[in-house]
Amino acid sequence: MKKLTVGLLFVSIMVSSLFASSQDMLKKDISKIFTNGKLDTSSINIIAQDKTSDLKNLKVLIGTIKGNPKPFLLLYNKDTIIVGSVRDRKSGKTIFKKFITKNKEKLKTALVKIQKEEKGKEEKSNKTSISLLNGKFKNIMFKIKGGNPKGKTVYLLTDPNCPYCKDYEENQLPNTIKNSKEVRVVSLFLNIPGHETSAMKSSWLLEKYKNDKNANMLDLMHKASNSKNNTYKEVDKKFANEKIAQMKKFMSKGTVKGTPTIFDENGNPAR
Repeated sequence: MKKLTVGLLFVSIMVSSLFASSQDMLKKDISKIFTNGKLDTSSINIIAQDKTSDLKNLKVLIGTIKGNPKPFLLLYNKDTIIVGSVRDRKSGKTIFKKFITKNKEKLKTALVKIQKEEKGKEEKSNKTSISLLNGKFKNIMFKIKGGNPKGKTVYLLTDPNCPYCKDYEENQLPNTIKNSKEVRVVSLFLNIPGHETSAMKSSWLLEKYKNDKNANMLDLMHKASNSKNNTYKEVDKKFANEKIAQMKKFMSKGTVKGTPTIFDENGNPAR
């Protein structure tokens, strides 16, 4: 999982708005700006609000949107919300530079707080996943022996129909295996459009490993993600149904947000 990037998301927009006397109203306006009102306001987190000393009648706001690693900054008053470049009409100078510099420490503090909170949530979620996978859901996980006896165990949550997973498996997983004590691979069924065959492909991977302990799992994983390979249809239906039911139960726990997810035995992101 990618770490939060320290930066601000700026979009050049100026829209008319009713005075947002409450955070709820302000969040609705923010949703309109970024997603034409499609974004659930509960996904918006207002970190800090303040008056500006160098921009008359304007307030400043720092916030985040769930799922977006970059926070946003906007200015507003009773008539207008400004997201983007702000210039002095007489001098033509960009006011935001001065404003950001003045509030640099405040912004930095807010971003560090977000990073700590997100890291804490991620580690807690990963530790829960480890506990579940080494407990009653261990049957949906196969192990690849690593090349470093002193290395750490790495957990890889993947999906045969995920292009990002395929890229990781082809370009980075070989080195991950080389540097790890072992890699525990969880091939998951993600119930999203375009991934309809993931469940059967994941079951096929597990069945192949069950039948051949010396199988080259990297080759099998590449075959599973190959759209032209239909051998996954040969998987035993009873076996597949059992594994798919387990995958669904594990996914229902809500610890997995997406794939590929890679973390070590302590719950820390492994890349």
